[in-house]
Amino acid sequence: MLQHEISEGFVRKVGRNYFMILTIDGQRQQRKTGTNNLDKAVEMLEDWKAQAKAGVVEEARLRYEAMRDEYTQKGGKQVQESILRDLNMFFKNIRVSAITVKKLDEFRAWRESLPQVVEYRNGTLAKEIALRIQKATSNGRKKLSPGQKEKIEEEATTWVDNGVKATTNRRLTVLRAMFNFLVKRGTIQKTDVPSFPIANNVDNKRRGYLDKEDMDKLLKILPGYLHPFVRFLYATGMRSGQASQLTWDMVDSKVMELHVPGELTKNGEDFTLPLVYRDGTPMFDFVTDLKKSARQPHEPIFNTTDFRSQWRQACAKLALGIYNPETQVYRGLRPHDFRRTACRNMIKSGIPQAVAMAISGHKTDSMFRRYAILDKSAVQDAFGVLAGK
Repeated sequence: MLQHEISEGFVRKVGRNYFMILTIDGQRQQRKTGTNNLDKAVEMLEDWKAQAKAGVVEEARLRYEAMRDEYTQKGGKQVQESILRDLNMFFKNIRVSAITVKKLDEFRAWRESLPQVVEYRNGTLAKEIALRIQKATSNGRKKLSPGQKEKIEEEATTWVDNGVKATTNRRLTVLRAMFNFLVKRGTIQKTDVPSFPIANNVDNKRRGYLDKEDMDKLLKILPGYLHPFVRFLYATGMRSGQASQLTWDMVDSKVMELHVPGELTKNGEDFTLPLVYRDGTPMFDFVTDLKKSARQPHEPIFNTTDFRSQWRQACAKLALGIYNPETQVYRGLRPHDFRRTACRNMIKSGIPQAVAMAISGHKTDSMFRRYAILDKSAVQDAFGVLAGK
């Protein structure tokens, strides 16, 4: 059996609770006890010493990479590439036991001072200020006073800085999930998980949506061939990338349903979208066209040619965004905002949240509770409410 040099160790009260300090093979380690009872803390220290002497010291040598791999490979967890890149770079070859609150604070400072993050932050801020000034001075409003402009700049700065903090939060949340996964597998103890410094009150979520009046104005400017696509997004809240990949062979022979395969949905689950109301009338304008036209099986349902450019130009004309055709820089209303619009309209019409979530393709969202897969009749009823049928 391997022999390990173990110090006597001691407990120390920090705040309300006790911490255990023990030196194992020359490495000083600290663990939280989670208790303010001295006797219980001492008992936990003795248990830790016994485990260490018996050779249970894997967590002292465990590195970040091993924790990451166990989480992603054995846990089958998918982590966004940019998040993993930052974690890999900062925590390279660091012992899990060395990932303390101080180290996590250092990670936040490091990540938010990266040149690419600072550059993105400054560029986003400039566009956000320009967009807010444009909105504030649209519709014939007078020129902003210095005080009004200063307020806009302050609010935009807070919004953008919150966005930077929020993206760091997401990285810390993933790292915390790695720790918790190891706790569930028994690789480390719950007391080995540090307190994560997640920034609170960070709210930079987009709240853009399009009311019917602006939707009608948008359609008047957009080319006619894009109308079916835009109307479909507005009604369903489906992701534009997903909707652009829908093909005619996904529609049944009677043109009653659209079968969206899991490969196109974010949650990976198939979804059937009814194309007609209960009385048989079409829900979408492309349905009638489909019934009249012969389509190739793999031909896209919607013509989305030059959609992005046309969208940006139209939004700029309506003061819903700012757009520079030369640099292709745009800031403002996005097709993704149709998702909020559709969900808001459905909920406002009295459609149950679970039904709205199924239609838009959400599976988990803070706005809605978890939902089960719904049958098509519930979806038909939902669109029937919107259409007044």
